Amino acid sequence: MHKRLWMVTASLGLGGLPAQADSGATLPRVEITGSQLRRPVTESGLPLQTIGRSEIERSGATSLAELLQRLPMVQGQQAITDSVGNDGNGITTVSLHNLGAKYTLVLLNGQRMASSDGGSVIDLGTLPLAALERIEILGDGASAVYGADAIGGVVNLILRQGETPLFVNTRLTAPQGAGGGGWQLALGQGLGDLARDGYALTWVASHDRARTLRAADRAVSASGLVRFRDPSGQERLFFNGSVRAAPANVAVDYTDAAGAAQSVYLHPGLQANGQCPSGHLDAGGQCYFDYAATVVAQPQVERGSLMASGVLRLGASGFDWHTDALLARSRTRVAVAPYPADVSIATDSAAFTAHVLPWLTDEQRAGLTGATAYYRLGDLGSRVVDYTNDALHLGTGIEGDTGGWHLQSTLTWSAREQRQDYRSGWLLGEPFMAGLADGRIDPFAAPGQQSAAGLAALAGAGVQGRYDTMRSDLFGAELRAATEPFTLPGGPAQWGVGGEWRRTLWRRTLSDMARTGALLSGDVQQAHGVQRDTLGAYTELLLPVTSAFHLTGALRYDHLGAAEDLLHGLRVGSAAGQFTSQLSGRWQMQPGLLWRASAGTGFRAPDLLQLTRTQEDYGVTAGAYACPFTAANGLADHPYAALCWPGANQVEAVKGGNAALRPERSRQWSLGGAFAPSRTVSFGADLWSVQVRDAVQEVSERLILADPVRYAAFYTTKYKASTGADALAVRLLPVNIGRIEAQGIDWRAAWRHGSPVGRWTQQLQGTWLLRSRYTVPGDDTAWASSLNRFGVDDRVAFRHTVALSSTLERGAWSHQARFNWRNGYDDQPQSESDCAVTTLDGLTCVAVQRRVSAHWTIDWTSTWRSTPTAEVSLGVANVFNRRPPLTLRTVGAHMLGYDPRYASAEGRTLQVGVNWRF
Repeated sequence: MHKRLWMVTASLGLGGLPAQADSGATLPRVEITGSQLRRPVTESGLPLQTIGRSEIERSGATSLAELLQRLPMVQGQQAITDSVGNDGNGITTVSLHNLGAKYTLVLLNGQRMASSDGGSVIDLGTLPLAALERIEILGDGASAVYGADAIGGVVNLILRQGETPLFVNTRLTAPQGAGGGGWQLALGQGLGDLARDGYALTWVASHDRARTLRAADRAVSASGLVRFRDPSGQERLFFNGSVRAAPANVAVDYTDAAGAAQSVYLHPGLQANGQCPSGHLDAGGQCYFDYAATVVAQPQVERGSLMASGVLRLGASGFDWHTDALLARSRTRVAVAPYPADVSIATDSAAFTAHVLPWLTDEQRAGLTGATAYYRLGDLGSRVVDYTNDALHLGTGIEGDTGGWHLQSTLTWSAREQRQDYRSGWLLGEPFMAGLADGRIDPFAAPGQQSAAGLAALAGAGVQGRYDTMRSDLFGAELRAATEPFTLPGGPAQWGVGGEWRRTLWRRTLSDMARTGALLSGDVQQAHGVQRDTLGAYTELLLPVTSAFHLTGALRYDHLGAAEDLLHGLRVGSAAGQFTSQLSGRWQMQPGLLWRASAGTGFRAPDLLQLTRTQEDYGVTAGAYACPFTAANGLADHPYAALCWPGANQVEAVKGGNAALRPERSRQWSLGGAFAPSRTVSFGADLWSVQVRDAVQEVSERLILADPVRYAAFYTTKYKASTGADALAVRLLPVNIGRIEAQGIDWRAAWRHGSPVGRWTQQLQGTWLLRSRYTVPGDDTAWASSLNRFGVDDRVAFRHTVALSSTLERGAWSHQARFNWRNGYDDQPQSESDCAVTTLDGLTCVAVQRRVSAHWTIDWTSTWRSTPTAEVSLGVANVFNRRPPLTLRTVGAHMLGYDPRYASAEGRTLQVGVNWRF
């Protein structure tokens, strides 16, 4: 039995490789991810990878997201670090082949769940790793089987089932350096046997916590000021700071002797002391704040969940009633830099007279017209936000056989709620401006030197509590039927039909501070309430033409209704419908050699937020940029040129939807095979290709600010009440960019053998991207690529990612080493005009394009089964304490010096785990 179980697992893990089981063995028919028809697992010709419970436990992963992100085929996902100043909202996602999370369908026991964005993106943070029996990953499109959103592949999370004794699992992780680490606790039980007792119930409860890792706790992220060598060997300085400083920089407006409007920019402290305060860098007479040192590299995350899955036999009817339930909560606490504020300063105020006036010329004093302070409220400390995500999923239905048909029905209600709570460091605009106007608050006082009255005024302006709540609900009903209509030489054919209905709702409710724009520099926010209905009908036919050659065809029609604005009684966008199809085949040439191929089409409508999101404040850009409207590019007379700034600065940003978006359509195909010359050696590979037309993507801030002519429609102004003036802003909106093309090879090999010291198992797998490109927004003929480079979409598509695991088993001991590797890539280019890189004296701006080195880590885990019911594991993650490679990335999450999407700053980490069965 143990041998057969290993062979079945290998078959799934190597993408449909046939196990060489005894000819008389009969395996049960089950539903495999990628098909609605039941068949033995060894007859699946799909490029399917399975991660079983034992591999989950040996991995040492502390979350589902961490486990999936180690897989070579997983690229382009959203990491938890994206919540640090990058609109991550405390969620993590999965993306296959760097296509993006919206093209990867995530299922729970084959059922859809409520999304985190009004579309299809699922938050992995509320899905407990301890509750999973296995994970099935289909690296091929499956829109014709599951409907829209499965263009890039499917991740199916299978809950634990079966009779098991009460178990308790604990794990503790502790990094070598300060901060980070955490703990996990899970317990559960499987009660009853369906065949024996007529029922089966499995429940699992879990709780875990990851501690905060501050950017300042690791050398790689401790500062935004980085000294490095460029490709020519010259030493350079990289710095991505903020003009909003503590004490404040100031811009003074005046009319010169000739009657022309002028501005002068300076830092009073620099003028008085000859140097900038600690945590700042002198750049052109202003002091730029090193904000990267004040953020967290990894936020604090706390999760809790309760899962139950049960089956009840309904007497002698031939039907079973099944129910899955999940209740989960995750809370992510994020800290970013202290509050930034651009505020008008009265030129006759005491603060201006004492700190600014002495450094102005007679001409400037005589022509004074106004002044703006660029202030960082260091006395308040970092801005702390809690993102709380609650998930509730209920799926119930009946399944059984009658009259030659296998019937299955499911009713689903899935809900997700996200709450954003401000904990500390946030300010209301009105009381702050009052304190500034009457002189209690001095923007030119260093942190810790504000007067008692000023501190009291800041405390009085502080605000805590709920900012907004976003909720997504999914209601669904599905009915399926399958039969064997006739018999072919290879066995009985299978034909399945089905239909489903889904209603998706997305709502946003606001607190008073959000609804009224009461925050300092905050804008009025808009409540939302939208919904959309989806209808789908599909059929699938499996033809065993011969015992060695099987064909499967699937056809589906989806109709997505227009989005309905529930608050205003309007329809947004238009209804969309599309047929999708897929044809696949498998050819078992001989017992150890399998070929497979598939081709299909896909369809995806824009999600509710992409269509209906009201344009609203989005803070400032992540990077600092020179003003795009200058004489150098011929735009000195542009109406927005009057809003320009000196040097490089962060730019105001707004975000919104686009009701004119068109549906996306795709074509995908795959060709592969598996070869097992013996029971102990196996190889497999799949060549895949995905092409998307009318792809929907948000235009990045770098593209907008690099080409103000092409992206003229993406500029606007934002009125700032704190200064009483308009500021230039970029509009981060989704558009149909044109086309996306991706192509690559997923490959794997396994070798299992005995030795004098025990039984060895080696598994090697990787993904080789051959193509990853997309048309530039606004031009369907201009192609751009992120393959092995930091692309204009602000992502990297790694050409090669490789994972190797080696396991030695001897008696009660098991040892596993895991090696993970990604190739290097061309870094984000830094231009001379944006001046993020300078000579060592900080005076001369230079352009740099450097190479980010390849990155690898090795993890080790040893497990001792002390008794049949207890085992202890001891491991070390990142054994050699490899630091993330240096990158000059300035967009995305706020930590600098490395890219947290592709490498962790936690460093060498000890892991201890104990598993008991009672």
